[in-house]
Amino acid sequence: MIELDPEKTMLFAGNCDPLAFIECKSIGLSTAQTKALSSSLSRQIENSLQITADRVYIEFSQCPADYWGWNGSTFG
Repeated sequence: MIELDPEKTMLFAGNCDPLAFIECKSIGLSTAQTKALSSSLSRQIENSLQITADRVYIEFSQCPADYWGWNGSTFG
């Protein structure tokens, strides 16, 4: 899921220059995968939105399958 909100005012490193805050929640994502994903997402954000990697903040979080609900049930 993606939400883009160009009207939201956010500060990063003390200024309002363009930035991206990404929350990546997953079931079973390894730390090796987060490094590769961070690199890939940062590149894509820079190429498509012209936001440099040093203005991209990514929060990765691991969630048990029982804590993800969809279609009236969970993935666990």
